[in-house]
Amino acid sequence: MEKNDQLMDGPGVSEKAQAEERNGETGERAPWNQRMEHLIRLAKKIPLAGKSLWENARRAYTNLLRPEGDVSPIEDIKGAFRHIPLRKRGLKYLLVGLIFAVYLLSGIYTVKPGEEAVARIFGKEVRHQITEGLHYHLPWPFEAIEKVNVMEIRRVDVGVPSSQGSLLFPKTGPLASSSGSGEHGGHGGHSAHKSTPKNPKPNPVSAKNQFLTGDENILEIRMIIQYRIKDTSDYLFNLNSPDSLVPYAARAAVTEIFGEMKVDNILTIAKSQIQNRIARKSQTMLDAYGAGLQVVSVSLQEVNPPKGVAQAFRDVASAREEREEKINKAEGYHNAVIPEARGKAHKLISEAEGYREEVINRASGDAEKFSAMLEEYRSAEDITEYRLYLETMEKILAKTKKFVVNSKKERVNLKFVK
Repeated sequence: MEKNDQLMDGPGVSEKAQAEERNGETGERAPWNQRMEHLIRLAKKIPLAGKSLWENARRAYTNLLRPEGDVSPIEDIKGAFRHIPLRKRGLKYLLVGLIFAVYLLSGIYTVKPGEEAVARIFGKEVRHQITEGLHYHLPWPFEAIEKVNVMEIRRVDVGVPSSQGSLLFPKTGPLASSSGSGEHGGHGGHSAHKSTPKNPKPNPVSAKNQFLTGDENILEIRMIIQYRIKDTSDYLFNLNSPDSLVPYAARAAVTEIFGEMKVDNILTIAKSQIQNRIARKSQTMLDAYGAGLQVVSVSLQEVNPPKGVAQAFRDVASAREEREEKINKAEGYHNAVIPEARGKAHKLISEAEGYREEVINRASGDAEKFSAMLEEYRSAEDITEYRLYLETMEKILAKTKKFVVNSKKERVNLKFVK
């Protein structure tokens, strides 16, 4: 302590200042300019007092761990300010209390909506998933706080755009994200109150966009992966750069999926099926490494063959589309003609069956009628013949023009009868 006092008092304290201190203690009032000089010298010594306070605080902490120390921690801290020639002892304690209060208040911090914080004491995690609001932590250097935005949707591109367009999926615009679209969140450092970096460098893996299919064909793709932080502790402490793992996991998933499929299946299978498989396999890899990230969506923007064989693939795709078009047209014609032909056949069959029943019924009626007439004819032949004659003449004469003449007279010329 004497050594520290000598360092702090040093050549900066003159005999004049000591005389002023004695004058203050005896009650004599110094001139105004001397008091101002005294305050200026005092202000210059405050930084040195802070440094001495830190050294003594560290020594006090060591003494707490080693009870055999011969210096009291309180006396050791007070010794940092013994060199200040203040006339009133109460002001010295007020200054110490003010500095200590500011030091304690430096531990107040806020967590914004959508963020989570992790508290560490001397590097060891003591609290995690601290939600939004006003919180307190031990001041520096004892405790540090790291914050990350867990609601931010981050995006990474895998593959590069192609000028020839996509044979399978058309080009689409950038996907809209809730926040941080186009940003890759960096790994949190070790400083207090550090948020996620906003503009990290793009990953060089995005330029490698060729994948081998199961039937030894090459396809070039471009896809967009959206992800977010799901576990703050895993994200900050398990890996050095978890964000850079996302494109590698996606490429590994695409390599595995395409290696199990033929090129025709890849170019014809539903887009959502491939995207879902990539998302699931990528998530499995990220969880295996403990990256603390969650894959929100995978969007395939382009799937193309290499430029050298692009035209051949286009011809195959056009032929396949033409074949599908003709098949669909033939199926449509089949679905339209067959029911119509079946309807007509059913109608003809129904009409024929109706006519058959009609003819049979008519013939049966005539046969029964003839049988009845035969019975009457056998019982009275003359009468029956005459009745049939009259009925026949009635039917015939009903359709002709009739003239009634007297048969006893001479012939009548019907030309003059109108």
